[in-house]
Amino acid sequence: AALAGRILPAAGRKPKPGDMPKGMGMPPGLAGGPPWRQAIDKVFTEACSMNRGAPSVFCFPEKKALLNALQVEQFGIDMTGETYLMDVYVVVNQLLMWPPGWSLLIDVLDPKEPWTRPFCDKIIGSPWWQFVPVVRKSFITPRTTLVQLEKDAPHVAAGMTRWLEDIRKSGNAHTQKLIKEFKDNDAEDAKSQRCTARPMMRMMQQVHAKAVQHILGTACKGSKPAMAKFMQNDMNGLTVLHHVASLGDAAGAKAILKGLPKASRAEFIGRRDKAGYTAEDWAHLGDFNDTVEAIGSFLRKGESEGDTEGAPTPEAEPTAAPEPATHFRAAGADDDSATCGSDSAAAACSSSLLGHGGWRAPTNAGVPSAWLPPSEQPCALDAIEVSQFDIDVFLAHYMLHPRPLLVRGGARLPAELARNFTKSRLLELAAERKAELHRFPTEREFDGSKPQVKTLEEYVESLEQRAEEAASKKLHFMYSRLLPEESYLNFSAKLPPILDGKVDHIGSAFFLGGTLMGVPPHHKAPTASSLAFGRTLWFLEPPGREVVIHETAFQHLVRTGGTPSARRCLQEAGDLMFVPRGWTQSWICLGDCIGATHEFSHTNWDLRD
Repeated sequence: AALAGRILPAAGRKPKPGDMPKGMGMPPGLAGGPPWRQAIDKVFTEACSMNRGAPSVFCFPEKKALLNALQVEQFGIDMTGETYLMDVYVVVNQLLMWPPGWSLLIDVLDPKEPWTRPFCDKIIGSPWWQFVPVVRKSFITPRTTLVQLEKDAPHVAAGMTRWLEDIRKSGNAHTQKLIKEFKDNDAEDAKSQRCTARPMMRMMQQVHAKAVQHILGTACKGSKPAMAKFMQNDMNGLTVLHHVASLGDAAGAKAILKGLPKASRAEFIGRRDKAGYTAEDWAHLGDFNDTVEAIGSFLRKGESEGDTEGAPTPEAEPTAAPEPATHFRAAGADDDSATCGSDSAAAACSSSLLGHGGWRAPTNAGVPSAWLPPSEQPCALDAIEVSQFDIDVFLAHYMLHPRPLLVRGGARLPAELARNFTKSRLLELAAERKAELHRFPTEREFDGSKPQVKTLEEYVESLEQRAEEAASKKLHFMYSRLLPEESYLNFSAKLPPILDGKVDHIGSAFFLGGTLMGVPPHHKAPTASSLAFGRTLWFLEPPGREVVIHETAFQHLVRTGGTPSARRCLQEAGDLMFVPRGWTQSWICLGDCIGATHEFSHTNWDLRD
């Protein structure tokens, strides 16, 4: 979850340094200026005092003091001029960063205030303002329960608890229902060694949507410049409705559509982005059925249906979304990508010459058949050959519009590079490297467990001695994030050739394990997993089912009967598995497996909040 209490610009240009407040680690600006700026800075600083200097989004501005600070008549300031409106902009922007500040926006942008209508006309309606950051919030996506947070970060837990109580007292029946659902789910998660994200996110979206609806339907009602900006499409053709649909924000979708003139709603809902997707299509991609229903309700029965809160969510029929796999070239087409990204012939690629690399051969032994995909469909995802891969299709239809993709042969390397992943060559390069071995990546944070520490040579020897019949009892796994100064394993840090130089590389991790070892369900930034040798079994769930599991992947599979709701896919040596942002992913090794996972982003094609 985002825990930094800093301002993020919601505009096409950055405000001047003098426009930014200073309080609690924020950029300098308002402090030291005119008296009203000093008063605003004091309110913001005191808002975060309960956090004792630690970063947190749970800061609580005092409403009366803030509104008094904004009243500047005694200084002879024109409260409709752009100079003062930029101060209001800073206040609005900061309140959007703090969940406890969302409700204050209704007071700060009260139509009775002299600055509200000019703010809508001159700031929101200006060429540099962008509405997307207002609706596309970084809602807290918890990876630990409130119970655990009280132990690990008590100041954050205290702030969250205070905010929950505030919205419980001020919220309607639906908000109170969402709070209860979150608390009940949090208690159950604490018992089950997991953290389910949606209950918290739905609750936050409900509160945030009220601020959005106020801005659109009350504060800026009748402002043609503000409405024109609100109705614009972004560089990818997305409307604000596309953006909230991509987040599964049903409350936000209702708020936006209520803020539109009735005559404009059908056209706005039907808009397609540059790749041909409607907002409903985006909601279907994330398995957000409540969002699909919220959007569809405005088309079927008008505003009265859109006003319904807390009603059961029926399954909605998907619209005619594009079939992205058809945009790739035909299989078997002659293409340079089959050459491993080098000038060598395809026959010189990786495991085609190196066999299993000295590692144990892939095997499904010990894996219940119920966990495996059917033999006639080994991958329930879109899957292509590397010769079909096209970076433009990938960015538009898989990274921006989040879908997983298996690229067969996409992780092949020229033989001289692939040889580094063989057992003999790996021991030549990195035998003495220390490796921290975990049962699951979050075990230290979750229960204080200390990792086993071995040299890579000792770990490889332990894999060789590990009996298959006892594999489920020995699950300490090597998954090592590679720092920039990494020397032993730096050969694995480079992006696969089909992505190298075409996306923004964030970081890489090297992995090595044996049968039934792996990574339990989690979600993060876009990743590409390159399997050099072995076989892995993947389990993937769309964004509407985000979860983080704090136990081994094997234990989770046993407890859930193989996560029957997940989409399964077998990844073979040389294959690349792409998992988009927000998708929950998990995998286990079937036999020995070795490779690297790469996180990346893209300035234009990755929807970061």
